[in-house]
Amino acid sequence: MNDAAHTLPNDIQTLQRLVLRQREELAAHRDLLDARDRELERLREQLALLRAKRFGRSSEKYAHVQGLLFDESELETEIAALEAALEAAEQAARKRRAAGAGKGSDKSPDAQDRPPQPKPRRAPLPAHLKRTEIIVDVCDEERQAMGDDWVLVGYEISEQIACQEREYFVKQFKRCKYVRKSAPAAAQASAGSVAPGVIPDALLNVPGIKVAPPLPVMLPRAIADATVLAKIIAGKFVDCLSFNRERKVLQREGVELSYTTICSYPIQLAERLEPLRQLLYEYAASMPRWHLDETTLQVLQEPGRNAAQKSYLWALRAGPPGSEAVLFHYATGRDYATLQAWLEQPLEHFNGVIVSDEHKPYARLAAEHASIVARGGCWAHARRKFVDALKGRRHGSHAHLIIQRIAELYELESRCAELAGAERVQRRQTLIQPWVEEFYALMDELADTYTDKGLMHKAIGYARNNRASLTAFLNHADLPSKRLAVPMVDAG
Repeated sequence: MNDAAHTLPNDIQTLQRLVLRQREELAAHRDLLDARDRELERLREQLALLRAKRFGRSSEKYAHVQGLLFDESELETEIAALEAALEAAEQAARKRRAAGAGKGSDKSPDAQDRPPQPKPRRAPLPAHLKRTEIIVDVCDEERQAMGDDWVLVGYEISEQIACQEREYFVKQFKRCKYVRKSAPAAAQASAGSVAPGVIPDALLNVPGIKVAPPLPVMLPRAIADATVLAKIIAGKFVDCLSFNRERKVLQREGVELSYTTICSYPIQLAERLEPLRQLLYEYAASMPRWHLDETTLQVLQEPGRNAAQKSYLWALRAGPPGSEAVLFHYATGRDYATLQAWLEQPLEHFNGVIVSDEHKPYARLAAEHASIVARGGCWAHARRKFVDALKGRRHGSHAHLIIQRIAELYELESRCAELAGAERVQRRQTLIQPWVEEFYALMDELADTYTDKGLMHKAIGYARNNRASLTAFLNHADLPSKRLAVPMVDAG
């Protein structure tokens, strides 16, 4: 027996109080260890998510998807800070005794139990592209050596994609000019002396001279034709090609257009195309469903605003497949007043449903306008949060399981796609309602399993808190289970 045993009190009550105090200290120590374990898990999740955003391929196919878009330097700083915090936490964890066995139910099977990954296959080139056949035959000497014993039976076919660069050309408008044979000699001399296509205004009203009226063009005073304007606008807002780079492309062709001139084209076009914009809003208002979204946008050198201030680009998508209209609205705010002011006029003629994420102004918009029959949530948003949570987790985790369950929902919904109206609602109630009950029973079961700082807890909380909007499609035939991706323009 060591010397410490001789220092223990002999009184039983005192010994009991000592044991109870040590138990309390041990429980507090275990709570501290559990908190450190949870912090380590949270840091690992965050680090895996940031690394996936920095180095990995996005698992969500929304090139224009909303979410947190990190500047590269900010992302590197964020990763470095998390790595330092994780290293410090792991060093502290290594100093304590090894944790006991049994780490919960969120374990995956060994790597050898994973299903084999299919080999990637190259997708065929689009069938609508023009094919130019290039016949490749053996050389003449070899054909002569083959003699008459060989016959052509077919071809070994392979394909490569090719392109022909856009050809720039000049449209030269020649407006016919006529002079009456009996016109005064001075008028005939004046009409014949001017340069081709250049008729002074003074001569247009001279008796005996007639000039064909000018053709209508998109921007009468611009040197750029409508086709060049369309290329510049599509290059900027679809292909993310800056106006300065477009200017350099034109320079290679010997065409000099200043940066200021190119920047003025969208403003002039917006004024010219205002009637078309009004028609697009009327078309959207006549549709039974709107898909709404918004994203941040940085605007440089905007009068009265700092370049670091956030601006927002709102978007509305409406129309059946193949005839969709996507309308954008720039604003400095993201609040309900901005949304209400933008859609106030279209809502006067709208009667249908809207699909959005859980940004609060959308819910308020649906609540305060009787023309909005219902608002549906987006399962793609819910799924994306579980995708973030599975970064760094092995196959077989709860995150993987939930993503598989959501895939089942998409498959069930596809069985209802060919139906409409009451038949679609009835099919959804039969096929999908049982899935919904099982899914949310799983959410309730897992709600207390994960820490309040973990990504899984946030994903589960999102699904549970927004059950009403996520399941609204069960009772409304025009509501889909997920919102269509709304393409956003590049802010660069």
